[in-house]
Amino acid sequence: MPLEQRLGYDAGQNVFFVNFEGLSVRSRLDIERILAAVESRLAPIGHKVAAIVNYDRFSIAPELIDAYTAMVKGIMDRHYTNVTRYTSRTFLRVRLGESFGKRVADPHIFGNHSEAQRHLNSGPA
Repeated sequence: MPLEQRLGYDAGQNVFFVNFEGLSVRSRLDIERILAAVESRLAPIGHKVAAIVNYDRFSIAPELIDAYTAMVKGIMDRHYTNVTRYTSRTFLRVRLGESFGKRVADPHIFGNHSEAQRHLNSGPA
């Protein structure tokens, strides 16, 4: 699935949906492409949005996790009022959670979409 099709915005809910299911991040160029795609969708909105990110079957080269989470932190600072993430893969939740924990106030990654949605609906973290 092309990266641009993985990103959607619901203006009525003011929620940005990121579907990284099955996405593989194997290089710094992949991180740069993600950043460019997200920025191109969010910058024109003109205000911050809530976000839900699906990390099911997402994979990332271990040496890129810190660069990836730094990129995510920048997006959060510029564009998100609140963000919630989920994946059914326990190992990925732990790996990303540890890296996010170094950079963000709420690094929790939920086990499924419903849990993530409930957290998002509970208000900004």
